[in-house]
Amino acid sequence: MTRITRTLMVFLFPLAFVLDVTAEGFEHPGGLHSRNQLELVRRKIDASAEPWATACKALLGQAREGLKHAPKAVANFNVPGYYVDPEGHSKAKSELSADAWTAYSCAIAYQLMRNEERTTFADKAIQILTAWSTTNTKVSNHDGDLSMAYVGVGLVFAAELITDYTGWNTEQRTLFSKWLTTVYLKSCTNIAPRANNWGDWGILGCCASHYFLNDAKGLDDDIVEIRTKIDNEIEADGHMPKETGRGKNGIWYTYFALAPLTAACQISENARSVDLFHYKGRDGAGIEQALDYLFRYCQEPRKWPHYTEKDLSLPKPGQWPGNLYEVMSGIYGNTKYESWVKEARPIMVYGHHFAWTVPTLLSTAPSQKETLK
Repeated sequence: MTRITRTLMVFLFPLAFVLDVTAEGFEHPGGLHSRNQLELVRRKIDASAEPWATACKALLGQAREGLKHAPKAVANFNVPGYYVDPEGHSKAKSELSADAWTAYSCAIAYQLMRNEERTTFADKAIQILTAWSTTNTKVSNHDGDLSMAYVGVGLVFAAELITDYTGWNTEQRTLFSKWLTTVYLKSCTNIAPRANNWGDWGILGCCASHYFLNDAKGLDDDIVEIRTKIDNEIEADGHMPKETGRGKNGIWYTYFALAPLTAACQISENARSVDLFHYKGRDGAGIEQALDYLFRYCQEPRKWPHYTEKDLSLPKPGQWPGNLYEVMSGIYGNTKYESWVKEARPIMVYGHHFAWTVPTLLSTAPSQKETLK
């Protein structure tokens, strides 16, 4: 079935008709990073092809450094509001952020390596996952749920990547699934209905969790919610008013909403072959129009119409939103996106959130796209 056909099906038929539930559950590892994609990247690395070889070297450096990291799980993930207490906010989420990056980078390394070192990486990821699943029981304060959603999803992605590792025993898997259900997913469900970046991070967390848990009904409901978000959050010209109205950070908040929304769309496509990247909302615009709107001002940020002071947050191809456009260049076959980020490769953006953290290594840019034979 082609992407165009799938798109038409989303338009013309009720979603329940399009989605079929399999008794076996979803393919694992999968979700954000499909098994097919991971194998393609392994082959590129084996062939020393660029930019994968350089990007893999950078990732391995981070993963090996992470082997020295001791988990810092806390019982109560208590995060004050950023605009009320920025120092307290950053400090509260820093330990989860460091743990999530260690687990995620090590899990990626486990999937991409073909030697005995890969088990060392998987074991480190398990150590981090087990620390949080046996220690953390509560999320609190103003930004607790949001921070747990956008930082904690790194743990969920890590867990998905090691689902095929036999060294992750049944007891450890069960403990993680329990934490995922009673703590992480609860935070994501709390904020998913919101029609702004909070809701976008919530729905990404829900998608990643439901995929890992083989909850087909939950994921199908998430896909319906993604369409609703596209309907409600993106205006006809592509701007996202809940984000563009955030003063000097309006460009950044637009990116901060699109990063999780596009990652959720990727899980939707990988899991259900439902293409929401080309879905048009009620005002005739969708993800592509929102990306184009933001990209216009990545080229000329001083023309951003929503804030005209000099302290406007400025986009950069090697940081945000370059990581987003690295991946989206392949989704849409957009050579302008690719040209903007090409010189910044390999792009690696971590420490704040975990959507499109290693885009050069795990991307599908036009020059990189192919299928396994």
